[in-house]
Amino acid sequence: MRLSELLGMGRGSRVAVSGCGGKTSVVNVLADEAGEGLSVLVTPTTKIYPVLDAGVDLVTTREGCLAHVPLPGIQCLGLLNDETGKLEALAPEDLAAIAPRYDIVLMEADGSRKLPCKGWAENEPVIPGFATHTLGVVSVNAVGLVAAAENVLRLDEFLKLTGLYRGETVTAGALAAMVASPNGMLRRRAGDVAVAINQVEDERGREISLELATLIRGIWGNSPLRIVSGSARENRWAEL
Repeated sequence: MRLSELLGMGRGSRVAVSGCGGKTSVVNVLADEAGEGLSVLVTPTTKIYPVLDAGVDLVTTREGCLAHVPLPGIQCLGLLNDETGKLEALAPEDLAAIAPRYDIVLMEADGSRKLPCKGWAENEPVIPGFATHTLGVVSVNAVGLVAAAENVLRLDEFLKLTGLYRGETVTAGALAAMVASPNGMLRRRAGDVAVAINQVEDERGREISLELATLIRGIWGNSPLRIVSGSARENRWAEL
């Protein structure tokens, strides 16, 4: 099934995406699916690299964003930082004002510097109150890595979340804690909550995804939580 359908997305959805292990790729999948006839806004609540694909309407100034007229397809809006090349978030009141214009809004709600594991700062992720969905992204490929700075953003916070020591192996249990513990990637959320287990592309990945889903639910408890697994690269997904 299409990822957007598994997540219950449709016209009017405002989706905040947090996590690591293919978050931008997941956003791109959702944008491509929703962009078939709908106006789709892709924007950061922190910072992202702008979407430069052909056919994407890119707007990089506050004045341009506030005046932008939605079009069918994907539009990427934010404030360009010339030094970093990244789009930075519009002020919360500006984003809240323009979001209703678009059929679908996809918001990258934190950064991971392309690392597969992360610990979260006190102000992360940045989830607007108007979000209808909060989606956390985690990769099965993180299992077996070393808990060290080359694999983990904010290592000290990650170690506190997971109970690991520096240099130990990242387990499925540690990843589940990263996702579902009270200070994990879903610590700030709004609307329906879901997790996408990404980079499931072989039998090992499938086995880890099943174990990870069970462990996440064990930590999460009885609150509603939808879990899907699959591959953003292959755009193949299933609900667990």
